[in-house]
Amino acid sequence: MKKSALIALALAGLSAVAARAQDAKTPLDAAATALGAANLKSIQFSGWGSDYIFGQAYDGNSPWPRFNLPGFTIAIDYATPSLRDDRRRAQAENPPLGGGFQPLAGELRQMWLLSGTYAWDMVGQTATPAAVERDQRSAVAGRTAQIWLTPHGFIKAAMSANATAKAETVRGAKKTAISFTTPTKVKLEGILNDQNLVERIETWFDNPILGDMMFEAVFSDYKDFGGVKFPTHILQRSGGYPVLDVTITDVRPNAAVTMEVPAGIRQPAPPGPQAIQPEKLSDGIWIIPGAAKSIAVEFLDHIVVVDAPETEARSIVVIDAIKKIIPGKPIRYVVNTHTHFDHAGGLRTYAAEGATIITQAQNVPYYEQVWANPRTINPDRLARSGRKPVFEGLVGNRTLADGSRELVIYHYAGNMHNAGMLMVFLPKEKILIEADSFSPANTPNDPPAALSNLVQFYDVLQRLRLDVEQLVPIHGRVTTLDEARQAIDRYKQTQFWAK
Repeated sequence: MKKSALIALALAGLSAVAARAQDAKTPLDAAATALGAANLKSIQFSGWGSDYIFGQAYDGNSPWPRFNLPGFTIAIDYATPSLRDDRRRAQAENPPLGGGFQPLAGELRQMWLLSGTYAWDMVGQTATPAAVERDQRSAVAGRTAQIWLTPHGFIKAAMSANATAKAETVRGAKKTAISFTTPTKVKLEGILNDQNLVERIETWFDNPILGDMMFEAVFSDYKDFGGVKFPTHILQRSGGYPVLDVTITDVRPNAAVTMEVPAGIRQPAPPGPQAIQPEKLSDGIWIIPGAAKSIAVEFLDHIVVVDAPETEARSIVVIDAIKKIIPGKPIRYVVNTHTHFDHAGGLRTYAAEGATIITQAQNVPYYEQVWANPRTINPDRLARSGRKPVFEGLVGNRTLADGSRELVIYHYAGNMHNAGMLMVFLPKEKILIEADSFSPANTPNDPPAALSNLVQFYDVLQRLRLDVEQLVPIHGRVTTLDEARQAIDRYKQTQFWAK
Protein backbone atom coordinates (compact mmCIF):
# COMPACT_ATOMS: atom_id res chain seq x y z
CA MET A 1 0.00 0.00 0.00
CA LYS A 2 2.83 2.34 0.95
CA LYS A 3 4.65 1.50 -2.29
CA SER A 4 1.49 2.26 -4.34
CA ALA A 5 1.16 5.64 -2.62
CA LEU A 6 4.76 6.50 -3.44
CA ILE A 7 4.21 5.56 -7.08
CA ALA A 8 1.09 7.70 -7.19
CA LEU A 9 2.95 10.65 -5.71
CA ALA A 10 5.78 10.18 -8.23
CA LEU A 11 3.33 10.09 -11.13
CA ALA A 12 1.61 13.18 -9.81
CA GLY A 13 4.98 14.95 -9.67
CA LEU A 14 5.76 13.94 -13.24
CA SER A 15 2.36 15.22 -14.32
CA ALA A 16 3.05 18.54 -12.61
CA VAL A 17 6.39 18.86 -14.42
CA ALA A 18 4.74 18.04 -17.72
CA ALA A 19 2.00 20.56 -17.02
CA ARG A 20 4.54 23.30 -16.36
CA ALA A 21 6.38 22.45 -19.58
CA GLN A 22 3.12 22.48 -21.52
CA ASP A 23 2.09 25.75 -19.89
CA ALA A 24 5.05 27.50 -21.53
CA LYS A 25 3.58 26.85 -24.98
CA THR A 26 0.43 28.83 -24.27
CA PRO A 27 2.11 32.12 -23.26
CA LEU A 28 4.74 31.72 -25.97
CA ASP A 29 2.06 31.26 -28.63
CA ALA A 30 0.25 34.29 -27.25
CA ALA A 31 3.46 36.34 -27.32
CA ALA A 32 4.25 35.25 -30.87
CA THR A 33 0.76 36.36 -31.93
CA ALA A 34 0.95 39.67 -30.08
CA LEU A 35 4.39 40.47 -31.51
CA GLY A 36 3.68 39.22 -35.01
CA ALA A 37 6.64 36.86 -34.68
CA ALA A 38 5.17 33.72 -36.27
CA ASN A 39 5.89 34.71 -39.88
CA LEU A 40 8.83 36.98 -39.14
CA LYS A 41 11.98 35.68 -40.82
CA SER A 42 14.10 38.82 -40.55
CA ILE A 43 13.92 42.37 -39.28
CA GLN A 44 15.73 45.67 -39.65
CA PHE A 45 15.34 48.55 -37.20
CA SER A 46 16.90 51.99 -37.00
CA GLY A 47 17.01 54.90 -34.63
CA TRP A 48 19.16 57.16 -32.49
CA GLY A 49 20.24 57.51 -28.88
CA SER A 50 23.32 56.68 -26.82
CA ASP A 51 25.74 53.84 -26.41
CA TYR A 52 28.36 53.29 -23.73
CA ILE A 53 31.83 51.71 -23.79
CA PHE A 54 31.79 48.71 -21.48
CA GLY A 55 34.80 48.28 -19.20
CA GLN A 56 36.24 51.76 -19.86
CA ALA A 57 34.97 53.76 -16.87
CA TYR A 58 36.88 56.71 -15.44
CA ASP A 59 37.06 55.00 -12.04
CA GLY A 60 35.43 52.19 -10.07
CA ASN A 61 32.48 54.38 -9.05
CA SER A 62 31.62 55.70 -12.52
CA PRO A 63 29.35 54.32 -15.26
CA TRP A 64 30.69 53.32 -18.66
CA PRO A 65 31.49 56.39 -20.83
CA ARG A 66 28.53 57.61 -22.90
CA PHE A 67 28.59 58.46 -26.62
CA ASN A 68 25.92 59.91 -28.87
CA LEU A 69 24.46 57.71 -31.60
CA PRO A 70 23.18 60.08 -34.30
CA GLY A 71 22.06 57.02 -36.20
CA PHE A 72 22.24 53.23 -36.20
CA THR A 73 20.71 50.34 -38.11
CA ILE A 74 20.54 46.74 -36.93
CA ALA A 75 19.55 43.94 -39.31
CA ILE A 76 18.81 40.37 -38.17
CA ASP A 77 18.12 37.14 -40.02
CA TYR A 78 16.77 34.62 -37.52
CA ALA A 79 17.36 31.50 -39.60
CA THR A 80 21.10 31.78 -40.34
CA PRO A 81 21.40 33.39 -37.73
CA SER A 82 23.03 36.61 -38.88
CA LEU A 83 23.41 40.13 -37.55
CA ARG A 84 24.64 43.48 -38.85
CA ASP A 85 25.04 46.32 -36.35
CA ASP A 86 25.95 49.54 -38.18
CA ARG A 87 26.24 52.64 -35.98
CA ARG A 88 27.65 56.17 -36.07
CA ARG A 89 29.17 57.30 -32.79
CA ALA A 90 29.97 60.87 -31.71
CA GLN A 91 31.40 62.51 -28.60
CA ALA A 92 28.87 63.14 -25.83
CA GLU A 93 30.65 63.78 -22.54
CA ASN A 94 32.48 66.97 -21.65
CA PRO A 95 34.93 66.61 -20.06
CA PRO A 96 35.62 63.31 -21.85
CA LEU A 97 36.29 61.10 -18.82
CA GLY A 98 37.12 57.43 -19.44
CA GLY A 99 38.28 55.36 -22.38
CA GLY A 100 36.77 54.51 -25.74
CA PHE A 101 39.08 56.73 -27.85
CA GLN A 102 37.73 59.86 -26.23
CA PRO A 103 37.43 62.59 -27.28
CA LEU A 104 36.14 61.70 -30.73
CA ALA A 105 36.65 64.25 -33.49
CA GLY A 106 33.62 64.09 -35.77
CA GLU A 107 31.81 60.77 -36.17
CA LEU A 108 33.18 57.25 -35.90
CA ARG A 109 31.42 54.58 -37.91
CA GLN A 110 31.48 51.05 -36.51
CA MET A 111 30.05 47.91 -38.09
CA TRP A 112 29.87 44.52 -36.38
CA LEU A 113 28.69 41.44 -38.26
CA LEU A 114 27.76 37.82 -37.70
CA SER A 115 26.80 35.05 -40.09
CA GLY A 116 26.41 31.55 -38.69
CA THR A 117 29.71 30.64 -37.09
CA TYR A 118 31.64 33.67 -38.37
CA ALA A 119 31.97 37.07 -36.69
CA TRP A 120 33.84 40.04 -38.09
CA ASP A 121 34.10 43.83 -38.07
CA MET A 122 34.32 46.26 -40.94
CA VAL A 123 37.08 48.87 -40.61
CA GLY A 124 36.47 51.10 -43.62
CA GLN A 125 36.33 48.64 -46.49
CA THR A 126 38.42 46.00 -44.69
CA ALA A 127 36.94 42.98 -42.91
CA THR A 128 38.79 42.02 -39.72
CA PRO A 129 38.09 39.04 -37.42
CA ALA A 130 36.12 39.96 -34.30
CA ALA A 131 38.57 38.30 -31.97
CA VAL A 132 40.88 40.91 -30.50
CA GLU A 133 40.24 40.29 -26.81
CA ARG A 134 38.42 36.99 -26.85
CA ASP A 135 38.64 34.10 -29.30
CA GLN A 136 36.43 33.80 -32.37
CA ARG A 137 34.05 31.39 -30.66
CA SER A 138 33.38 33.90 -27.91
CA ALA A 139 32.71 36.64 -30.45
CA VAL A 140 30.24 34.40 -32.29
CA ALA A 141 28.51 33.42 -29.06
CA GLY A 142 28.20 37.02 -27.91
CA ARG A 143 26.72 38.28 -31.17
CA THR A 144 24.38 35.32 -31.46
CA ALA A 145 23.14 36.09 -27.96
CA GLN A 146 22.36 39.65 -29.10
CA ILE A 147 19.85 38.19 -31.57
CA TRP A 148 18.05 36.27 -28.83
CA LEU A 149 18.11 39.41 -26.65
CA THR A 150 15.54 41.06 -28.94
CA PRO A 151 11.81 40.47 -28.26
CA HIS A 152 11.15 38.41 -31.37
CA GLY A 153 14.45 36.57 -31.15
CA PHE A 154 13.74 35.67 -27.53
CA ILE A 155 10.33 34.20 -28.35
CA LYS A 156 11.70 32.24 -31.31
CA ALA A 157 14.53 30.83 -29.21
CA ALA A 158 12.17 29.97 -26.35
CA MET A 159 9.80 28.12 -28.69
CA SER A 160 12.72 26.00 -29.91
CA ALA A 161 13.91 25.20 -26.39
CA ASN A 162 12.46 23.38 -23.41
CA ALA A 163 11.21 26.63 -21.90
CA THR A 164 9.32 26.89 -18.62
CA ALA A 165 6.72 29.49 -17.67
CA LYS A 166 5.64 30.89 -14.34
CA ALA A 167 2.75 33.28 -13.70
CA GLU A 168 3.55 36.25 -11.48
CA THR A 169 1.78 39.33 -10.16
CA VAL A 170 3.93 42.43 -9.82
CA ARG A 171 2.31 45.52 -8.28
CA GLY A 172 -1.09 44.23 -9.28
CA ALA A 173 -0.07 43.54 -12.89
CA LYS A 174 -0.04 40.03 -14.33
CA LYS A 175 3.32 38.89 -15.68
CA THR A 176 4.68 35.67 -17.11
CA ALA A 177 8.31 34.65 -16.55
CA ILE A 178 9.82 32.54 -19.33
CA SER A 179 13.10 30.66 -18.73
CA PHE A 180 15.20 28.43 -20.96
CA THR A 181 18.78 27.54 -21.89
CA THR A 182 20.01 27.67 -25.47
CA PRO A 183 21.92 24.76 -27.08
CA THR A 184 25.10 26.82 -26.51
CA LYS A 185 24.39 26.83 -22.74
CA VAL A 186 23.27 30.47 -22.54
CA LYS A 187 20.58 30.90 -19.88
CA LEU A 188 17.83 33.39 -20.76
CA GLU A 189 14.98 34.68 -18.63
CA GLY A 190 12.27 37.00 -19.89
CA ILE A 191 9.14 38.72 -18.62
CA LEU A 192 5.92 39.01 -20.63
CA ASN A 193 3.48 41.74 -19.61
CA ASP A 194 -0.31 41.43 -19.50
CA GLN A 195 -0.44 42.19 -23.24
CA ASN A 196 1.92 39.24 -23.91
CA LEU A 197 4.70 41.58 -25.03
CA VAL A 198 8.29 41.04 -23.94
CA GLU A 199 9.23 43.78 -21.50
CA ARG A 200 12.52 42.45 -20.11
CA ILE A 201 15.18 39.83 -20.89
CA GLU A 202 18.07 38.84 -18.65
CA THR A 203 21.05 36.61 -19.25
CA TRP A 204 24.45 36.03 -17.68
CA PHE A 205 27.94 36.04 -19.12
CA ASP A 206 31.35 35.28 -17.70
CA ASN A 207 33.58 38.34 -17.41
CA PRO A 208 37.26 38.17 -16.38
CA ILE A 209 36.85 41.05 -13.90
CA LEU A 210 33.17 41.02 -12.91
CA GLY A 211 32.64 37.25 -12.77
CA ASP A 212 29.05 36.09 -13.37
CA MET A 213 27.75 39.27 -15.03
CA MET A 214 24.08 39.98 -15.71
CA PHE A 215 23.08 41.49 -19.05
CA GLU A 216 19.63 43.08 -19.09
CA ALA A 217 17.49 44.38 -21.96
CA VAL A 218 14.33 46.41 -21.22
CA PHE A 219 11.67 47.16 -23.87
CA SER A 220 8.89 49.75 -23.79
CA ASP A 221 6.60 51.91 -25.93
CA TYR A 222 5.65 49.22 -28.43
CA LYS A 223 4.18 50.33 -31.76
CA ASP A 224 2.82 48.50 -34.78
CA PHE A 225 5.03 48.37 -37.88
CA GLY A 226 3.28 46.58 -40.70
CA GLY A 227 1.67 43.99 -38.44
CA VAL A 228 4.75 43.53 -36.26
CA LYS A 229 4.89 45.13 -32.84
CA PHE A 230 8.29 46.43 -31.85
CA PRO A 231 9.51 48.52 -28.91
CA THR A 232 10.41 52.11 -29.72
CA HIS A 233 12.60 52.37 -26.61
CA ILE A 234 15.34 49.86 -25.79
CA LEU A 235 17.59 50.07 -22.75
CA GLN A 236 20.41 47.59 -22.19
CA ARG A 237 22.54 47.30 -19.05
CA SER A 238 25.69 45.28 -18.51
CA GLY A 239 27.65 45.06 -15.29
CA GLY A 240 25.04 47.27 -13.62
CA TYR A 241 25.38 50.25 -15.97
CA PRO A 242 23.74 51.15 -19.31
CA VAL A 243 25.45 50.05 -22.51
CA LEU A 244 22.69 51.10 -24.93
CA ASP A 245 19.74 53.52 -24.65
CA VAL A 246 17.99 54.13 -27.97
CA THR A 247 14.79 55.34 -29.57
CA ILE A 248 13.58 53.27 -32.54
CA THR A 249 12.16 55.30 -35.40
CA ASP A 250 11.88 52.77 -38.24
CA VAL A 251 11.21 49.02 -38.33
CA ARG A 252 11.11 46.90 -41.49
CA PRO A 253 9.75 43.38 -40.98
CA ASN A 254 11.12 40.67 -43.29
CA ALA A 255 13.65 43.05 -44.80
CA ALA A 256 16.21 41.47 -47.10
CA VAL A 257 19.20 40.67 -44.88
CA THR A 258 22.18 39.21 -46.69
CA MET A 259 25.66 39.01 -45.24
CA GLU A 260 28.31 37.37 -47.38
CA VAL A 261 31.18 36.11 -45.26
CA PRO A 262 34.43 37.59 -46.64
CA ALA A 263 36.96 35.06 -47.90
CA GLY A 264 39.54 36.12 -45.32
CA ILE A 265 37.07 35.55 -42.51
CA ARG A 266 36.22 32.03 -43.69
CA GLN A 267 39.79 31.01 -42.86
CA PRO A 268 40.16 32.46 -39.36
CA ALA A 269 43.15 32.05 -37.08
CA PRO A 270 43.01 29.08 -34.71
CA PRO A 271 40.79 29.79 -31.68
CA GLY A 272 42.29 31.13 -28.48
CA PRO A 273 45.55 32.95 -27.77
CA GLN A 274 48.47 31.76 -29.86
CA ALA A 275 52.10 31.18 -29.00
CA ILE A 276 53.99 34.40 -28.31
CA GLN A 277 57.49 35.39 -29.34
CA PRO A 278 58.84 37.83 -26.71
CA GLU A 279 60.90 40.80 -27.89
CA LYS A 280 64.04 41.78 -25.96
CA LEU A 281 64.01 45.49 -25.17
CA SER A 282 67.16 45.55 -23.01
CA ASP A 283 69.06 43.14 -20.76
CA GLY A 284 66.42 41.48 -18.59
CA ILE A 285 63.55 43.55 -20.03
CA TRP A 286 61.14 41.87 -22.42
CA ILE A 287 58.05 42.93 -24.36
CA ILE A 288 55.38 40.24 -24.56
CA PRO A 289 53.59 41.47 -27.69
CA GLY A 290 49.89 41.52 -28.44
CA ALA A 291 47.03 43.94 -29.07
CA ALA A 292 47.90 45.02 -25.54
CA LYS A 293 51.42 44.24 -24.32
CA SER A 294 52.83 42.97 -21.06
CA ILE A 295 56.37 43.94 -20.07
CA ALA A 296 58.53 41.54 -18.02
CA VAL A 297 61.37 42.99 -15.93
CA GLU A 298 63.95 40.66 -14.37
CA PHE A 299 65.39 41.25 -10.89
CA LEU A 300 67.95 39.14 -8.98
CA ASP A 301 65.45 36.64 -7.56
CA HIS A 302 62.08 37.58 -9.03
CA ILE A 303 60.18 39.12 -11.95
CA VAL A 304 57.96 42.21 -12.18
CA VAL A 305 55.31 42.29 -14.92
CA VAL A 306 53.64 45.48 -16.14
CA ASP A 307 49.98 44.99 -17.12
CA ALA A 308 47.89 41.83 -17.47
CA PRO A 309 45.68 42.49 -20.50
CA GLU A 310 42.43 40.98 -21.71
CA THR A 311 41.68 37.53 -20.25
CA GLU A 312 42.96 34.61 -18.22
CA ALA A 313 43.63 32.66 -21.42
CA ARG A 314 45.87 35.48 -22.62
CA SER A 315 47.68 35.75 -19.27
CA ILE A 316 48.35 32.00 -19.13
CA VAL A 317 50.13 32.21 -22.49
CA VAL A 318 52.04 35.32 -21.38
CA ILE A 319 53.13 33.73 -18.09
CA ASP A 320 54.30 30.60 -19.90
CA ALA A 321 56.35 32.75 -22.29
CA ILE A 322 57.90 34.71 -19.42
CA LYS A 323 58.90 31.52 -17.58
CA LYS A 324 60.73 30.31 -20.67
CA ILE A 325 62.79 33.48 -21.16
CA ILE A 326 63.38 34.04 -17.40
CA PRO A 327 63.39 30.53 -15.91
CA GLY A 328 63.52 29.70 -12.22
CA LYS A 329 62.24 33.03 -10.91
CA PRO A 330 58.74 33.74 -9.57
CA ILE A 331 56.59 36.64 -10.68
CA ARG A 332 56.48 38.64 -7.45
CA TYR A 333 54.62 41.75 -8.63
CA VAL A 334 52.27 42.72 -11.43
CA VAL A 335 51.79 46.46 -11.98
CA ASN A 336 48.26 47.40 -13.07
CA THR A 337 48.44 50.61 -15.11
CA HIS A 338 44.68 51.25 -14.69
CA THR A 339 41.33 49.52 -14.26
CA HIS A 340 40.14 49.41 -17.87
CA PHE A 341 39.23 45.83 -18.69
CA ASP A 342 41.65 45.46 -21.61
CA HIS A 343 44.48 46.17 -19.14
CA ALA A 344 43.16 44.30 -16.11
CA GLY A 345 41.32 41.23 -17.42
CA GLY A 346 44.25 38.90 -16.70
CA LEU A 347 45.17 40.18 -13.22
CA ARG A 348 43.46 37.35 -11.39
CA THR A 349 45.69 34.83 -13.15
CA TYR A 350 48.77 36.48 -11.65
CA ALA A 351 47.10 36.57 -8.23
CA ALA A 352 46.57 32.81 -8.55
CA GLU A 353 50.35 32.53 -9.14
CA GLY A 354 50.95 34.35 -5.84
CA ALA A 355 51.94 37.71 -7.33
CA THR A 356 51.13 40.93 -5.47
CA ILE A 357 49.07 43.36 -7.53
CA ILE A 358 50.34 46.93 -7.38
CA THR A 359 47.58 49.34 -8.36
CA GLN A 360 46.59 52.88 -7.47
CA ALA A 361 45.25 52.89 -3.91
CA GLN A 362 41.67 53.88 -4.81
CA ASN A 363 41.40 50.82 -7.07
CA VAL A 364 41.91 48.30 -4.27
CA PRO A 365 38.34 48.51 -2.82
CA TYR A 366 36.94 48.25 -6.35
CA TYR A 367 38.87 45.08 -7.16
CA GLU A 368 38.07 43.55 -3.78
CA GLN A 369 34.37 44.18 -4.37
CA VAL A 370 34.02 42.92 -7.93
CA TRP A 371 36.40 39.99 -7.42
CA ALA A 372 34.10 38.78 -4.63
CA ASN A 373 31.32 38.22 -7.19
CA PRO A 374 30.27 34.60 -7.91
CA ARG A 375 32.21 32.82 -10.69
CA THR A 376 30.08 29.80 -11.44
CA ILE A 377 29.86 30.14 -15.23
CA ASN A 378 33.59 29.77 -15.84
CA PRO A 379 35.61 29.49 -12.61
CA ASP A 380 39.13 30.81 -13.21
CA ARG A 381 42.40 29.74 -11.61
CA LEU A 382 42.04 32.13 -8.69
CA ALA A 383 38.50 30.96 -7.94
CA ARG A 384 39.59 27.32 -8.07
CA SER A 385 42.68 27.91 -5.95
CA GLY A 386 40.87 29.50 -3.02
CA ARG A 387 43.84 31.86 -2.68
CA LYS A 388 43.15 35.37 -1.38
CA PRO A 389 44.56 38.01 -3.74
CA VAL A 390 47.19 40.38 -2.35
CA PHE A 391 47.02 44.06 -3.30
CA GLU A 392 49.39 46.93 -2.70
CA GLY A 393 47.69 50.30 -3.03
CA LEU A 394 50.06 52.90 -4.43
CA VAL A 395 49.92 56.56 -3.40
CA GLY A 396 52.30 58.91 -5.17
CA ASN A 397 55.17 56.70 -6.30
CA ARG A 398 56.87 53.42 -5.38
CA THR A 399 60.42 52.21 -6.07
CA LEU A 400 61.32 48.54 -6.52
CA ALA A 401 65.07 47.90 -6.30
CA ASP A 402 67.44 45.09 -5.31
CA GLY A 403 70.88 46.38 -6.27
CA SER A 404 70.69 44.94 -9.77
CA ARG A 405 67.88 47.09 -11.08
CA GLU A 406 65.66 50.01 -10.13
CA LEU A 407 62.04 50.42 -11.23
CA VAL A 408 59.90 53.41 -10.26
CA ILE A 409 56.10 53.43 -10.45
CA TYR A 410 54.36 56.81 -10.66
CA HIS A 411 50.71 57.71 -10.28
CA TYR A 412 49.94 60.67 -12.53
CA ALA A 413 46.62 62.10 -11.35
CA GLY A 414 44.54 64.36 -13.56
CA ASN A 415 44.58 62.30 -16.74
CA MET A 416 41.03 62.13 -18.11
CA HIS A 417 41.47 58.58 -19.39
CA ASN A 418 41.38 57.07 -15.90
CA ALA A 419 41.74 58.39 -12.37
CA GLY A 420 44.33 55.80 -11.33
CA MET A 421 46.86 55.94 -14.17
CA LEU A 422 50.27 54.43 -13.36
CA MET A 423 53.45 54.54 -15.44
CA VAL A 424 56.71 52.65 -14.91
CA PHE A 425 60.18 54.15 -15.35
CA LEU A 426 63.51 52.31 -15.53
CA PRO A 427 66.09 55.05 -14.82
CA LYS A 428 69.23 53.16 -15.80
CA GLU A 429 67.79 52.02 -19.14
CA LYS A 430 65.87 55.32 -19.65
CA ILE A 431 62.76 53.32 -20.57
CA LEU A 432 59.25 54.54 -19.73
CA ILE A 433 56.25 52.18 -19.92
CA GLU A 434 52.80 53.76 -20.17
CA ALA A 435 49.25 52.85 -21.17
CA ASP A 436 46.83 54.85 -23.31
CA SER A 437 48.30 58.31 -22.77
CA PHE A 438 50.23 57.94 -26.03
CA SER A 439 49.37 55.11 -28.40
CA PRO A 440 51.31 56.19 -31.49
CA ALA A 441 49.58 56.00 -34.84
CA ASN A 442 50.95 53.71 -37.53
CA THR A 443 52.10 56.81 -39.40
CA PRO A 444 53.81 59.54 -37.35
CA ASN A 445 51.89 62.26 -39.21
CA ASP A 446 48.51 60.82 -38.21
CA PRO A 447 46.78 62.58 -35.30
CA PRO A 448 47.09 60.74 -31.97
CA ALA A 449 44.03 59.61 -30.08
CA ALA A 450 43.00 61.74 -27.10
CA LEU A 451 45.53 64.52 -27.57
CA SER A 452 44.42 66.25 -24.37
CA ASN A 453 45.47 63.19 -22.34
CA LEU A 454 48.83 63.15 -24.10
CA VAL A 455 49.35 66.82 -23.22
CA GLN A 456 48.68 66.10 -19.53
CA PHE A 457 50.99 63.08 -19.59
CA TYR A 458 53.79 65.02 -21.29
CA ASP A 459 53.48 67.89 -18.79
CA VAL A 460 53.83 65.41 -15.91
CA LEU A 461 57.02 64.02 -17.43
CA GLN A 462 58.45 67.51 -17.75
CA ARG A 463 57.72 68.27 -14.10
CA LEU A 464 59.30 64.98 -12.99
CA ARG A 465 62.31 65.65 -15.24
CA LEU A 466 62.50 62.03 -16.36
CA ASP A 467 65.26 61.29 -18.85
CA VAL A 468 63.37 59.09 -21.33
CA GLU A 469 65.00 57.59 -24.43
CA GLN A 470 62.45 54.86 -25.20
CA LEU A 471 58.71 55.17 -24.70
CA VAL A 472 56.95 51.79 -24.53
CA PRO A 473 53.16 52.06 -24.94
CA ILE A 474 51.03 49.10 -23.89
CA HIS A 475 49.16 49.70 -27.18
CA GLY A 476 51.19 50.45 -30.29
CA ARG A 477 54.82 50.48 -31.33
CA VAL A 478 57.83 51.48 -29.25
CA THR A 479 58.54 55.16 -29.83
CA THR A 480 60.25 58.21 -28.35
CA LEU A 481 59.16 61.09 -26.20
CA ASP A 482 60.21 63.40 -29.02
CA GLU A 483 57.53 61.89 -31.28
CA ALA A 484 54.96 62.60 -28.58
CA ARG A 485 56.14 66.22 -28.33
CA GLN A 486 55.95 66.63 -32.11
CA ALA A 487 52.38 65.30 -32.12
CA ILE A 488 51.42 67.84 -29.47
CA ASP A 489 52.99 70.72 -31.40
CA ARG A 490 51.36 69.62 -34.67
CA TYR A 491 47.81 69.13 -33.42
CA LYS A 492 47.43 71.20 -30.25
CA GLN A 493 45.47 73.95 -31.95
CA THR A 494 43.18 71.66 -33.98
CA GLN A 495 39.91 69.85 -33.39
CA PHE A 496 41.83 66.85 -32.01
CA TRP A 497 42.59 68.69 -28.77
CA ALA A 498 39.69 68.81 -26.32
CA LYS A 499 40.30 71.77 -24.02
